[in-house]
Amino acid sequence: MEPLVYRGFPLVSETEDDGFIYGTITDHFDFECEEDDSCTSGYGFVQAPDGSRAGVIWEIEKEPSLSICIEPEKDRWGVYNVSFVKPIKSMDDLIFNFRTVLPLIKEAYYHAKDRK
Repeated sequence: MEPLVYRGFPLVSETEDDGFIYGTITDHFDFECEEDDSCTSGYGFVQAPDGSRAGVIWEIEKEPSLSICIEPEKDRWGVYNVSFVKPIKSMDDLIFNFRTVLPLIKEAYYHAKDRK
């Protein structure tokens, strides 16, 4: 059964790496409001190998980064501010960005699990 947190929003199977999968809330390919036909900020989530989830609020910066926005709670292992490094114009860009921050996401996940 799908976890209640972020229910109804799709996982992007192409991003799966080591059991972690990015899920999308913002339509990364809706460029109507963007001047350069790319997505430069948005909302998503990450599903861990155990099926638990955390929220992601992302924007573009020069270096990948992750910081806590909301501490881990009963139904999710937190919400994080994440810096992707390139605007999203294609699925390849989304995959690249996710895999670039994945080491930081894994660290946050394991830290949150240790706190339970």
